Amino acid sequence: MAAAEAAGAFPSAASSESDSEDRLLLPNLLPSAAAPSSPSRAQLHHFHVPSLTLPITVRALPSRGLSFQLWPSASTLLRVLPASPRLLPRAPAPGAPPLSVLELGSGTGAAGLALAAALPARAVLSDLPGALPNLRHNADLNAPLLAAAGGAASVVPLPWGDAAAMREVAAVRAEAPFDLVVASDVVYYEALVDPLIETLRFFVKGEVVFLMAHMRRWKRTDKKFFGKARKLFNIEVVHEDPPLEGWRHGPVVYRFTAKKQHSKK
Repeated sequence: MAAAEAAGAFPSAASSESDSEDRLLLPNLLPSAAAPSSPSRAQLHHFHVPSLTLPITVRALPSRGLSFQLWPSASTLLRVLPASPRLLPRAPAPGAPPLSVLELGSGTGAAGLALAAALPARAVLSDLPGALPNLRHNADLNAPLLAAAGGAASVVPLPWGDAAAMREVAAVRAEAPFDLVVASDVVYYEALVDPLIETLRFFVKGEVVFLMAHMRRWKRTDKKFFGKARKLFNIEVVHEDPPLEGWRHGPVVYRFTAKKQHSKK
């Protein structure tokens, strides 16, 4: 989760169905294997993926804001996708080139790094410039594991809706265009809906698949996002986690594919 930072403090436990709150209500639920530390200090989190001999390890810096924290949907995405090849645009196969994956709003990069190793894939992790130093740290930390598995990860800046930035990212994969776009916990601020939709419109076309893990929080924001997205994409629910403790919902994984454009005669 990333792509924007909120001003001021926000709570991390209580749930709300109201859109009248000014603060972002997000559960900061971390994976079970987290190194103990003060909330204001760096935290190391380990994600065990069945197909990997070693865990993916990422550093979170909670005191620095939303882009530096871990969120429930990332854990769902990295757990579900490697075990569900039917959701991918093409199933990984021996001798076939690795999938080319773009992650939007990577944050700590936990999901993108796990997918790069487990599928395996050549992953491009993206976020706002301020989040990139920690994202690069995590990519470097896991580089040997990814290389051993046949994957790789690079890090690029990508403000949503920025046409020049999107063209630059696409150019990075000019010889091996993206097969798959992924994101987790990226629908939260209403002001970011239109830039996110424009980013998806740019990258998710043809046979490209977008897989998004999302946890419902704001009715109005969700309604706006999915209303706009359904005009452009076919959307199906492919996985639902049970509700999290203290919340009405758990993370849900959606699969988006571009609608066929019929030319007018």
